[in-house]
Amino acid sequence: GTSTFMEALAANGTTNIQTSVTGVTASKRRFIDDRRDQPFDKRLRFSVRQTESAYRYRDIVVRKQDGFTHILLSTKSSENNSLNPEVMKEVQSALNTAAADDSKLVLFSAVGSIFCCGLDFIYFIRRLTDDRKKESTKMAEAIRNFVNTFIQFKKPIIVAVNGPAIGLGASILPLCDVVWANEKAWFQTPYTTFGQGPDGCSSLTFPRIMGLAS
Repeated sequence: GTSTFMEALAANGTTNIQTSVTGVTASKRRFIDDRRDQPFDKRLRFSVRQTESAYRYRDIVVRKQDGFTHILLSTKSSENNSLNPEVMKEVQSALNTAAADDSKLVLFSAVGSIFCCGLDFIYFIRRLTDDRKKESTKMAEAIRNFVNTFIQFKKPIIVAVNGPAIGLGASILPLCDVVWANEKAWFQTPYTTFGQGPDGCSSLTFPRIMGLAS
């Protein structure tokens, strides 16, 4: 089981272990440059989804490996592995299944050159109809349930970060047990830029990990 797990980590290009989330000031230009791999991403997504051991969801791929469950973000309903309610529900479903089966741990990663771009704001804005209060409440509830699933998961969660982790994609990392990041990974929480409150418990976890000043 250990060798299979390490092979899965290697497949994501992860080499350096990181046990904390560090903020960076990488510009959006770097993020756009990373999208040059997009044709390769599409081939890789197709290849991953054809694996016999992969359970088909719309926005994620779940592989049941020897002793662990491998969950990969591979979003179709959003761009750049962003998180909308559909994606979050599928991740929750996969985690709940792994919590109940014989998996000893979960490996969480992503297909392509981007790990996760956080909340899918375009999805949310499109659903802000006349009843904004109702829609905003639904959005908040979806995020709350998603984050609580990570908090309440009793087995180890190992994350392999293979590229940019932005917003909620970065703030959920301290809720996991070990974070591996390769040389292409960078982390950004542009909450003030978007006029957004910190999410994923980051107002509590980030000061504990990086210190109050940082």
